[in-house]
Amino acid sequence: MRKLFTIYSTTMLLLMLTSQLNAADWGSIKGKFVVDGSVGDPAAINVNKDTEYCGKHDLVDETVVVGDDGGLANVVVYIYTKRGQSLDVHPDFEASASEPVVLDNKGCRFEPHVIAVRTGQPLEVRNDDPGIGHNTNASFVANPGFNEMVTNGAPITKTLQKAEPVPAPVACNVHPWMKAYAVVREDPYMAVSDENGEFEILNVPAGQHEFIFWHEAKGNMKDLKMTGGKTDRKGRAKLKIASGETLDLGEIKIPAKALGK
Repeated sequence: MRKLFTIYSTTMLLLMLTSQLNAADWGSIKGKFVVDGSVGDPAAINVNKDTEYCGKHDLVDETVVVGDDGGLANVVVYIYTKRGQSLDVHPDFEASASEPVVLDNKGCRFEPHVIAVRTGQPLEVRNDDPGIGHNTNASFVANPGFNEMVTNGAPITKTLQKAEPVPAPVACNVHPWMKAYAVVREDPYMAVSDENGEFEILNVPAGQHEFIFWHEAKGNMKDLKMTGGKTDRKGRAKLKIASGETLDLGEIKIPAKALGK
């Protein structure tokens, strides 16, 4: 009898936990960034180091990357949190918290151009260029920076313990055209727009949040109009996430001149 009661109690507890998880209320947010106007072709890189290898990769300036349909890549979106504030994290993110985020030196450029990493999550820096030496120079505000050589086949791993207030610049001093950015947050609610300008953040706690919109050519992006809101002078937009629904911000148009084009 006691065994049956224990099984019953355990079952009821699991049902209660499942009910609480559903009641916690999660939603999603997505959108697409589109350049309004022409930005022209990206400038070719003056390859002045390791020219025999790096020169064959047709390198171009990656500050502004626009797809064939005008989608703007590498726009960063994340939830702004005040000092001491934390967000509930959906259980689906538990596994990814320990999976390494990879920043690769490949073809004499960083891949990807913008990485998103959580505090405590391994950051693995690789060098996939045979016979080419790269150094990775990461400049942080809240975390200790690092500047280390990364040789082919010998990756280095770092763990960042504090959230960064802004995306942190990463460079290779050996090849001065190589640049990247690292977005470091305590929670997983961040995204980087893809080659089509699209982004999506899943399983966001329901309710109103302040989202920050950032791009390396502009910094925090003010006066962006979108479904459900508009960014202020600090590049923040108050947006409401409804339980069980996806907030589609639609096409968010960014004037080419705002990107310096």
